[in-house]
Amino acid sequence: MKKMNRVAAAGMAAILAASALTACSSGNKPSETQAPEQTEVAKETDAPVADNGELKEVYVFIRDRGDLSYWDSMAEGADRSVTDYADRANVHVVETTADLQANLQAMYEAADAGADLIITASDFKDNLVEVANEFPDIAFTIISEDVIDQCENGNAYGVDFATSQAAYLGGIVAADLAKSGVIGFIGGMDESLVIQEFLWGYIQGAKAYNPDIKIVYNYVGAWNDPDTAKTQAMTQYNDAKADVIFACAGGSGNGVHNAAGEADKYVIGVDSDQSLLYADDETIQSKFATSVVKEVGNAVYNVIGEWLDNGELPYGEYEILGLADGAVGIVEGDVLNGLLSDEGKAALEAAKAGIADGSVEVKSALGKSQDEVKAFINENCQ
Repeated sequence: MKKMNRVAAAGMAAILAASALTACSSGNKPSETQAPEQTEVAKETDAPVADNGELKEVYVFIRDRGDLSYWDSMAEGADRSVTDYADRANVHVVETTADLQANLQAMYEAADAGADLIITASDFKDNLVEVANEFPDIAFTIISEDVIDQCENGNAYGVDFATSQAAYLGGIVAADLAKSGVIGFIGGMDESLVIQEFLWGYIQGAKAYNPDIKIVYNYVGAWNDPDTAKTQAMTQYNDAKADVIFACAGGSGNGVHNAAGEADKYVIGVDSDQSLLYADDETIQSKFATSVVKEVGNAVYNVIGEWLDNGELPYGEYEILGLADGAVGIVEGDVLNGLLSDEGKAALEAAKAGIADGSVEVKSALGKSQDEVKAFINENCQ
């Protein structure tokens, strides 16, 4: 794995704006958004490349919209591509829900229909591998999961995020705000490396700031079960005495947000500035200390742009984008400044500088076995 700037984010502003998107519902049938109808040019290619002047077919497969987090961010980048690349490609944004078979069928249909580039994310990694191995002339990109070695045709590229670095900053914030000495974490699913990467960084940042901090955690067991998440959050706030909870649970995280408003305690959002979702509910919005963000949408947008511009991607590589690339971070501003102590502000600035220049090392869960990942969590959490 190597870090690079090639697909580095264009800036935090785009993903922050993405979090304000209105959620759309989807049923079991895959749904699709695509560029305005255009005249298509017949094509036959011998390699997964984009030729200038030829209208290309790009498919971005997401689970569904409305999680107010990861998938909405990915959809935002794809939606921008629909408009911005309309003169060069038909960009199709396909929702298949969490149904793996429906996703696989839709991916095969796209390949059979003449897809030139297919992009998807971690939930559908096995489907991408299967289709990539059967269609060597199509380019593939996987977000947030390293399965590149399983793709046999040299036509796949991977992008991931050192979210542990951003979550490290979130851990400092939480530890500074925790007058009780207790902070919480609620993840969507156990054994999800994407979620565990956040928790690893959160633990390290909190422990670096306060070695005696107590960290409690739960997994909801679903990505769209806000009721269970709210129950878990209320238990952490009221029984465990957590002053802050980092909600990293997709659509289930909404339950944690609501619990924060009800308990009058702090919450940290994920993937985008989730406080923007509650512009009409000051009770909840005021409890957001910050959000840990990653530029998923910009990664999708930039991968498509790079492929159209250069005719290829760095196939065979799985590249990690971090704080130094501007691809991850936390939401800062007057709200956070007003909450942090002087010591907390100084620690946050020192951590950002240290992570960027390499003097502060943040351990990553990426590439580790589940035994290693869980051992670290169990050693540091209750």
